[in-house]
Amino acid sequence: MATYGLKTYDSSGTVTLDTTDAISRLRYSIEATATVSGNITLSDISGKTTSEFAVCKEQNKTPHLVSRSGTSITWTAESSNFYPSGDSLVLIFLYD
Repeated sequence: MATYGLKTYDSSGTVTLDTTDAISRLRYSIEATATVSGNITLSDISGKTTSEFAVCKEQNKTPHLVSRSGTSITWTAESSNFYPSGDSLVLIFLYD
């Protein structure tokens, strides 16, 4: 049994992420301008687990929405009724 790591589960109790036997490394990062969306293809992530997310660099603004489909990572500018879109740091971690 591992003594470190992270497990996340969906609402039915299925493990969706298990890092108890893997180490993550930063695979890709980019500073995304507030209103600009983009994407990149990373062929080496095929068949591997990643965590991808954005951190807003500005207070009281909305970070980008980050998603993955196969080997393609997409970041989309987001805003809400209360907070405009903000500059974001997009991070993709790869679990080896």
